[in-house]
Amino acid sequence: MLERALNVLDRGFSALSEALVAAIVLVLTAQIVFRYVFNSSILWSEEVATWCMVWTVYMGAASLMSRWQHVYIPMFVQRLPLSVRPYVIVTAKIATLATCLLVTWYGIVVVDGTYNLTSQSTGISTSWIKLAIPIGMAAMAIFALSHVVADLRAIRRGDLSRFETYGDLNLDLAPAGAPDSPSGDVRKG
Repeated sequence: MLERALNVLDRGFSALSEALVAAIVLVLTAQIVFRYVFNSSILWSEEVATWCMVWTVYMGAASLMSRWQHVYIPMFVQRLPLSVRPYVIVTAKIATLATCLLVTWYGIVVVDGTYNLTSQSTGISTSWIKLAIPIGMAAMAIFALSHVVADLRAIRRGDLSRFETYGDLNLDLAPAGAPDSPSGDVRKG
């Protein structure tokens, strides 16, 4: 049931990110049309597009965290013996979780702070824009915690297969027949 809730949360953040990107495209397209066709300008377009971008970054980052698809360089982890590798991976994920929690806390401080302004073009408080920080980072912390728990369960069961291919390229993304695709796997041991 928890996994189902995390999947719904992930789909929600992913859909919100996609909708915000579409909004950015629409707002900026409207700005271009108004500027070059009607020789007028939409005063709030750049500001709203920037705010949408901030929310897109944090919502998209949360969605990426749900699948642990953030950029990382596992070169050194892959060289560790399989008996040690899980503990290094879990330690790194716990550090990621701690960072997410710290930024969540700081984001709450920023949103609750007295240094929020009101936009002159829209009249909206910047605290609404800054709210993306604690929401996105809290979601990232939830997803990171789920990965730590899953890894600890695998270690407890003695299932090290979860850590054997940690950091390998996602072979499902390669086109069929490509050297790194499942049908043409030529990885070196």
